[in-house]
Amino acid sequence: MEGGPPDVFCDVFSMAQSAYGVAFTFSLSPSTPSLPGPGQANPQPQVIVRMSLESAKVLAMMLRKNLKQYELEHLGDPVKLPQPLLAELKLSEGDW
Repeated sequence: MEGGPPDVFCDVFSMAQSAYGVAFTFSLSPSTPSLPGPGQANPQPQVIVRMSLESAKVLAMMLRKNLKQYELEHLGDPVKLPQPLLAELKLSEGDW
C-alpha cells in the first residue's frame, strides 16, 4: 500500500457477526448536527474490519486487559461511561 495503511479517527462503530466471523464498521459522525427527520446526516463509514470469531475474541481480551492496565497505571480509576449510553447498549459496569 503506497504510503502505508490508512490512519483514521472514528467516533462511532457498529458490528455484525455470523457463525463464521465478525465485521466492525468504524465511522465518523457528521461535523454539523442535523435536524431529525428525512435526509438527516448519518455517520460516514471510514473503514470496515473483518475477522474470524477467534480473532475477535482475542482482540476483545487484549483490549480489555490493556485498557484496565492503563486505567490502573495512569488514571487511578476506570474511565466513566454515562448511564444512558450503557442502558442504550444494554451494558452495565459489571460487563467491564
